[in-house]
Amino acid sequence: MIRHVLLAVAVLSSGLVIGASPVRALDDTPWTLPERPPVCTTEDAESGDVGHCLLSFYQDPSETGWGVPPAPGVGDGWEFSGSRYNGSSALESWESERIAENTETVAGMAPGQFESHVAAQAIMEGFLADIAANGYEVYHASAYSFRCTSGNGGWDCPTGDPDHLSYHAWGLAVDMNSNTNPIRRYSSQDGVTACQTPMETDMPRWMVQTAEKWGLYWGGYGWSSGCIDTSTERDSVFRDPPHFEFRGTVEHAEAIIAFNHGNDPTLTCFAVVDDGGDDVERCNRSGRPEEDWRLPVDSGAPEGAEAVMINLTATGSTGPGFLTLEDCGLREGFRTTSALTFAAGDTTAAMAVVPIDADGRFCVYRSTGVHSIVDVLGHIGADGEPMWFDPSVPNRLTDTRVDGACEPDQECLTGPVPDAGVHSVPTDDERPRIANLAVVDGAGPGYVQAGTCDGVGEEYLFSNLNYHDDAARSNLALVGNGELGSCVFALTGAHVIVDELGALDPGNGYGWALEQPRRALDTRECSDAWCDDRPGARTVIELDLATEAPGAAIAVTVTEPSADGFITVGPCESFEGVDDVQTSNVNHLADQTVTNLALVDLDDGNICVYTLASAHVIVDVQAELTAERDAGLEPTEPTRVHDSRDD
Repeated sequence: MIRHVLLAVAVLSSGLVIGASPVRALDDTPWTLPERPPVCTTEDAESGDVGHCLLSFYQDPSETGWGVPPAPGVGDGWEFSGSRYNGSSALESWESERIAENTETVAGMAPGQFESHVAAQAIMEGFLADIAANGYEVYHASAYSFRCTSGNGGWDCPTGDPDHLSYHAWGLAVDMNSNTNPIRRYSSQDGVTACQTPMETDMPRWMVQTAEKWGLYWGGYGWSSGCIDTSTERDSVFRDPPHFEFRGTVEHAEAIIAFNHGNDPTLTCFAVVDDGGDDVERCNRSGRPEEDWRLPVDSGAPEGAEAVMINLTATGSTGPGFLTLEDCGLREGFRTTSALTFAAGDTTAAMAVVPIDADGRFCVYRSTGVHSIVDVLGHIGADGEPMWFDPSVPNRLTDTRVDGACEPDQECLTGPVPDAGVHSVPTDDERPRIANLAVVDGAGPGYVQAGTCDGVGEEYLFSNLNYHDDAARSNLALVGNGELGSCVFALTGAHVIVDELGALDPGNGYGWALEQPRRALDTRECSDAWCDDRPGARTVIELDLATEAPGAAIAVTVTEPSADGFITVGPCESFEGVDDVQTSNVNHLADQTVTNLALVDLDDGNICVYTLASAHVIVDVQAELTAERDAGLEPTEPTRVHDSRDD
């Protein structure tokens, strides 16, 4: 597998350029008698604005930052396929350091099918994506091909001289659609010069102009002296229309990428951390972070903080998937935990606890294209006035289906919370609460905020829970409290239910022991806890979380449920002899995948998981709750620190 490694000599903003090209496709007539634009000046190349000229500096790639390749065919480890040496053991270091494969589909080529130089990847893939989006069908394209030029004795490099290598050996040239664009020598005849002889090609002028915008020289202009236009006097000209190559330096490539990204109004660029832990830039025209991208989040936590409590939201997904919270270091392989799952096009949220690094950062990884939103609710381990989690027996604070909604002045109404309404949540003291927040019978798409009564409303930029028409949704929430009490705000009319699970107390309760998330249960796979088919209705699964802590914060996910229902987690004794479980941690519809955070008491590290309907269940441990109060939670006013829709 070829790896993408950023070169020390060229720290580039590498990314894909996908969508409609800024070069307008006005005429698809093949450009059979091309007119070559003027050659770019050094100033043009250094500015990156090369759409009006031809980048043609003829530098030796080995001397201009593109890397010094091994001598072709010299020594051991060379295998020639008949057209190239790709994959030879002698090229292992060269390919791993210099050559990158596409990670997203580009011009119809699936991930891994197109290879180019790592520092020119955005140029090659940007060109291909632009022309494909404008209607040119790319049915074959190839860039990296370690071989010599045919004019030096053959592609198998009999001279063994690196100076005879083709630009393809660096991944700096791309050939495409050779069947409809044959390589031919055209000669003068019957008074018609070679440059006046129409070339056989299916490539329109706008396509070549797109190539030039990305700094690529078109072989259709001809090699050696070539043709500037039809007035050029040539007895013969060798035209190579399927071929495009980059004849500039690494610095020119950087400038062109930056210019095209910065001056394309249809382009959105994101700060991304690659799997090597490096900060890079990824760009597209969908405006949505893509599959396998992980975006860094600056939590804004104060010095000394070890973690943050957040509300995580996914919206506008291209398909079903999940978000994982993790550090921004080196990552390899498939993610084994998730903090939030979602369906295609869904908007859903879950509370989570995530460790942060010394700079206050963590990363949000996505398994498919989706926007992510992070609202910070509190800091854990920071200096200040920490509070401890004091659990309680689940206590229903309000249910507008039964009591109606009450305004902050305690004037009670019948029915649900009205549009843009604020509803008072009664508590017996001013401590902040950890509560399960649920919405049913929504009048339309909207969101709910929970917090102090003077800290919720349309003017505040955060959410605890998102919902659709009539959909039942729930999420754990840190509910602020104070002199004016606690309130919830609903954007559109909806019934709201608030169940208290515990309070934050300055003198009593559990502290937080932080760790990277770990998977404790996935009934889709065989483990000590479960090794059977999908758990049936009213199944109780005993689960050992492998800890001596008295409690834990766990993300509970339900997937592939056969019917509407819920999942409940808690001490195993609470399910003994009980036929009708009354409480729930995750509510779901048939075939729905849903995640929610739960704070659970443990019995010698054990809990039980109850399924009302047949469903698969996944449990990821995010943090432990301990009697040793080394790290407390300091609630804050909810603060939005990340929204990929605004990048």
